[in-house]
Amino acid sequence: MNSRFLCLQAFIVFAPLAFAQLKSSNQKVADLGGRLFHKKGEVVEVVLNGASFKSEELTFLADFPHLTDLSLEKTSASDQDMAVVAKLPKLEWLNLYRTQVGDEGARHLSQNKSLKLLPIGETKITDAGIAHLANAGQLTYLGLRANPITDKSAPHLAKLTKLEGLYLGETQVTDKTVRALAKLPKLEKLWLHDLPITDASVEVLSKMKALRELHVYATKLSPKGIRRLQSALPRCKVIHESLVP
Repeated sequence: MNSRFLCLQAFIVFAPLAFAQLKSSNQKVADLGGRLFHKKGEVVEVVLNGASFKSEELTFLADFPHLTDLSLEKTSASDQDMAVVAKLPKLEWLNLYRTQVGDEGARHLSQNKSLKLLPIGETKITDAGIAHLANAGQLTYLGLRANPITDKSAPHLAKLTKLEGLYLGETQVTDKTVRALAKLPKLEKLWLHDLPITDASVEVLSKMKALRELHVYATKLSPKGIRRLQSALPRCKVIHESLVP
């Protein structure tokens, strides 16, 4: 039998099934109160912020192979859900701020080599999770705000040499971690607010010439230390205590 005929026959049989499944997945997003965004007829972004769903209920995301952006902010997304999310082949931006994702979820995500931007603050990520994420060397942004990470994460963060943005505000890191950040040559934006960093970090930060935005309010940096930073980094906006209302 002609191979073209076999291919056409398979298409006639399976295309309606695939379309029905995709339609069901689109409806699932709507049922969860989410939004879909398309590009050239393909779903490229899904926003489910604040949605309520059961564990492992995100399996329908597999029906969106062209998905690049996914936002699950303030949801019950868990480590189990990340096993599904990590398999999305084109995912680049994943917002997990204020979710239930922890270290096992980080392990799953580290296996996705297309992921570039990962806001994952106020979650259950610890130093063990950062050790997993160190394997995601393609990351350009990592947001860890208010996570219980310590200086034990310093050598793992130093491996993420493509980072352009790093959010460490309200974590538990100190001057020791700041020293490790000197190994990040592309870092442009750095959040270090609400940390016990001192003037001991000034010399290291002063040498990070790629910096364009530095948040150091609510730290132990002295006025003299701030002035030294401003002088050493004229192209960097140093946001310190006096600029915060």
